[in-house]
Formats: sequence, structure tokens, C-alpha cells
Amino acid sequence: MAELTLFTLPKGFVDPHVSLIQRNALASWSALAPAVEVIVMGEDPGVEEAAREAGARYVGDVVKNEYGTPLLDSAFARARELSNAPMLCYVNGDIVLLPDFVAAVARLPRDRDHLGIGRRWDTDVTEPVDFSDAGAALRAQALASGALDLGRGSDYFVFRRVSDFGLPPFAVGRPGWDNWMIGRALELHMPLIDMTPSVLAIHQNHGYAHVSGGGGSWEGPEAARNRQLATGIERYTFNPFNATHRLTAGGLRRTRSLRHLRARAEAFITLSPAAAPLYRLIRAARGGR
Repeated sequence: MAELTLFTLPKGFVDPHVSLIQRNALASWSALAPAVEVIVMGEDPGVEEAAREAGARYVGDVVKNEYGTPLLDSAFARARELSNAPMLCYVNGDIVLLPDFVAAVARLPRDRDHLGIGRRWDTDVTEPVDFSDAGAALRAQALASGALDLGRGSDYFVFRRVSDFGLPPFAVGRPGWDNWMIGRALELHMPLIDMTPSVLAIHQNHGYAHVSGGGGSWEGPEAARNRQLATGIERYTFNPFNATHRLTAGGLRRTRSLRHLRARAEAFITLSPAAAPLYRLIRAARGGR
């Protein structure tokens, strides 16, 4: 039995570059078998075919909004129903994961709820990737010419299958929900584990022409709705620097850097009703953001 189920809601396989990078991502996950099983969800063009080609399990019955965008609460519920693995991971469809990811997940707690997240390496990828070498060439490319993301969110979320975050019906691929997920783990008093020291997750760069009503940008009516759904937590942009722990080669370590401690204090103020008046101090310190 697989120890981990990866599940994803990719875009349609219409744009040639989007199709390329999503097939690369699927190939990287399939190469992690038998420790990992893959579930691909959604009814956009080419999704079922790509899932079959990659040897992944295909699920089409995910609830969508009026724009035709799949909703994450439905996807998380379906993954929980279908998986027999003790661990689940939602991952964005353009993220390449390598064997270090499986090794890192194996070192996460099994006896308590937690959320594993991480920063990504933004990398230009324009060709199909051969994973017969466990992605060594792409890994070297990412380290040589890619850039570690500033840490504005996470592209993967690892958690126990029995965990329940109370996820609202966020639209996939739109902003806000990943920051909400990080804040929600803290609100539930779960260890928030930054896996970046142990995982090189590769984001294959792309544009945002798929976003409805956004003119090809990251914004649009679905982004606005996502932010509305993040009631209470949306006041502060939670990110990997809010992590309570880091997963290192030596195991779990408490985060103690000044940046982590500041983020922890800001999160406490945001999530504590009694400290709500102090929130304006955070906004002032961040120039009103």
C-alpha cells in the first residue's frame, strides 16, 4: 500500500506550454511509485487522457463553480474518501517533486495532526523532462538558474488523511486559499512544518491566461470570492515564515530566527480576538498592507 496519496486539479491540456509542464509534473509524481499513488481530478480538456497516460487514477466528479472552476473542498473530500494511504498531499499541477519529497514525508509525524508546506524553486522549463535519472538534471538546472520563491505561499500541502481543516469552497488556481490553509493550521494549533530544507520542489514558470475575468492576470472575480471566503484569517497573509517547525536533515526543529519569531507574533495577534486592536500596528508597520 502506498504511504502517500498525491492529488491535484490541473488546468486543461490545451495550451502547449501548460500541457508540457503539467505532463512533466505528472511524470515526476508517477516516478515516485510504489510509495506514492496519484489521483488526478477535473473535467477540463485533456485531463482524463493525461491522467491515464501517467498511470494515475482519474476522478471527474468534483464540484465546480459557475465559471467551471473545480472547488477545493470537494477535491479534498474525494481524496480522503478514495485514499487508503495514511498521508495525503494536495499539489499544484505544475510542481515537479523528486525522491527527496518522499523521504521528507516519511519523517513527518504520524501520531498527531500537522500541516507540511514549503517554498518552491521557480525554473524555466521548455522541454519534456526524463525522470529515469530521478530528475537529477532538472534538479541541477533549478539550483543553477532557478530562484527560490520569496515565500508568499505554498504549492503543496501534506497532512494526515484523518485531518479535517474545514476547508471552504475555494476555487482552485486562484489566490488566497493557500495562505488561508497555513493560517487555519495555526488556528487549529497544529504544528506548521516548513519542509523547504529537505525538499526541492520545482515550479515550472508559466503565465495566468487561464484565469477567468482577470485579463490573463492573477486577479479576477474568483480571486475576490476566494478572499471573501477566507473570513477572519484573510487580514494577514500567512506564509511559510509562519512555520512553527522546519524539517531538516536532522529532523524537526523549532523555528527560532528573528523572521520566524516576528511572523509568529503577528499570527498570534491576528488569530487572538483579545489582541485584535493590535492588528492596526501590523498594518502600519507593513505600510498599510
